[in-house]
Amino acid sequence: MGALETAGAVEIRAGSPEDLDAVYAEVRGVPGLRARAVPATGVAGEQGSVVELVTVACSGGAITVLMQIVKSLVDSRGPGITLKFRRGEDRLEVTAKNADEILPLLENLFRDES
Repeated sequence: MGALETAGAVEIRAGSPEDLDAVYAEVRGVPGLRARAVPATGVAGEQGSVVELVTVACSGGAITVLMQIVKSLVDSRGPGITLKFRRGEDRLEVTAKNADEILPLLENLFRDES
């Protein structure tokens, strides 16, 4: 088990590769968050690797930072961004028009960490 596979780790997927790239760009290097991009399994005939998901390990105050990043992304990427979160057995998939729709659901996902 890697360092990112902890109780505070969350997997993030997105409806489009561009949205997932934006998530990874925002969380990478942020103090208190440990992010890792997981490449998709290669498909015959395709070159390069596409990111399938981003794993972010966080707890306590870093959860607030992650939620601020999500809010910023939802606000900047426009309506209809789809984000999928998995934390342990808990799964959350949302297509949001604005951050106000997604943040309460994400807070629920991390309720026992705050």
